[in-house]
Amino acid sequence: MWRGQTGDGMAAGGTVGRAGKGWAVALAAALSWTCAVAPSSASAAEHVHCEVRYASQTWQVDARPTDEPLRVPSVDIGQRFAFKAVARGTPGHTSDRITQVSLYAYDLEAEGAPALVHQQRLSPPFATGTQVPALTGWQHVHSSVLGRELVYGCALRQDDGAAAVPSQPPTQAQTQAHIPAPPQPAQMPDASSPDASPAVRLVFLGDVMLADGPGRLIARGGDPFAPVAARLKQADVRIANLECVVASTGKAFDKPWTFLAHPRVLGVLKRHVDVVSVANNHSGDFGRAAFAEMLQRLHAAGLPHIGGGRDLASAHAPHLIVRDGLKIALLGYDEFFPRHFEAGHDHPGVAWSEDEQVVDDIRRARSVHGADIVIPFMHWGQEHEPLANARQRQLARLMIDAGADAVVGTHPHVVQDTETYRGKPIVYSLGNFVFDGFSSLDNRTGWMLFMTVGREGVRQWHTEAVRTDVDGTPWPVPLPPGASAAAVRR
Repeated sequence: MWRGQTGDGMAAGGTVGRAGKGWAVALAAALSWTCAVAPSSASAAEHVHCEVRYASQTWQVDARPTDEPLRVPSVDIGQRFAFKAVARGTPGHTSDRITQVSLYAYDLEAEGAPALVHQQRLSPPFATGTQVPALTGWQHVHSSVLGRELVYGCALRQDDGAAAVPSQPPTQAQTQAHIPAPPQPAQMPDASSPDASPAVRLVFLGDVMLADGPGRLIARGGDPFAPVAARLKQADVRIANLECVVASTGKAFDKPWTFLAHPRVLGVLKRHVDVVSVANNHSGDFGRAAFAEMLQRLHAAGLPHIGGGRDLASAHAPHLIVRDGLKIALLGYDEFFPRHFEAGHDHPGVAWSEDEQVVDDIRRARSVHGADIVIPFMHWGQEHEPLANARQRQLARLMIDAGADAVVGTHPHVVQDTETYRGKPIVYSLGNFVFDGFSSLDNRTGWMLFMTVGREGVRQWHTEAVRTDVDGTPWPVPLPPGASAAAVRR
């Protein structure tokens, strides 16, 4: 499956290695998405120049227009990753002008897996420039198998049309003389300084289902969040999708899966999570009365919620977080059936993802509520699909065009690809976080999404992988020193 962040790119030289067994099919399908890049008016030939960084080393990768993208080789990066950059000219023939760009990163340890990343530019035109990463921004690609990260950035450049040659790792002298230092995580401002710009660190978690295995663990006095509790405490605000009903009453709807958690779980949930989204296809599993009871219990526990309410207006209202003068608006939406879980003017339910209403909610979060940062938390996409579908991509870009600073999603029960649009991150699916009942490693792998925000938007973000055990408990990947690997069954 494709795990990582998306962006634009191209590469030359090397081989795909073990991961290459299935990349040709994935690339052939992915090229149908490739977006046009406006040609430059300059007379010199164009190429894409990328810097790829891993384990304190930097590789230089160049790509020039080709009409045979499937023949473009990849560059092995530190024997752990492979990177591929494809630049195409005018459709049907090679030219000196680049009209299409695609970037790929592969995990060489993931047997037969497709790309971790397929990045494309989505908002042409693109000016030529010499500064990496003028075309793509710095992209952080995390491998949940390796537990390691690759970083790359690319720029569209002009040259005299000289032939591309396979790139080699730079010497130490070249690195010191020509290569910028690797990007560092955004530094939190010094709160003691009167001019410090406020920054808040958020962490988004995927689907949290506290019935069944996790519920039984809590009933025995256990805590499914325990293996990651220390890491979660390092964030200022922790947000999760609550994928179950928490109530003592109700009758299950006739649907394949229904989840009802005992109210005792709220004490554990409150210990580790600050805000929950109830905008999902299980919040209404036991009827409106049970949903309303859950809202009351969340309120009594001091656990704010988004994406649902006692009526339509409250379901679409943002939850506002104010930290150090920075106001963050969180919104939640469901667009996976059954739609009869939707709130109405006079009955409780979830916030349904209606495009015009979502756009209005985002704009009002700023104009009416005065938010500095607006982030929608979505429940969308196709289950078990590692790639976001066209609907997700269309809606994500619509929300960012309306003023969202980032878009985060759940529901597919696997992690999905990510991308940067207009400089703002889209993380399509975080996968499962606390959830039992799955045997596939893909279904049992999820992400913690750490995001630092300031008044200007998202300053830094990255994902950290977790893997659930038989009880649905998430464990860090890789396991911390001293932890029991037997708890996480492959």
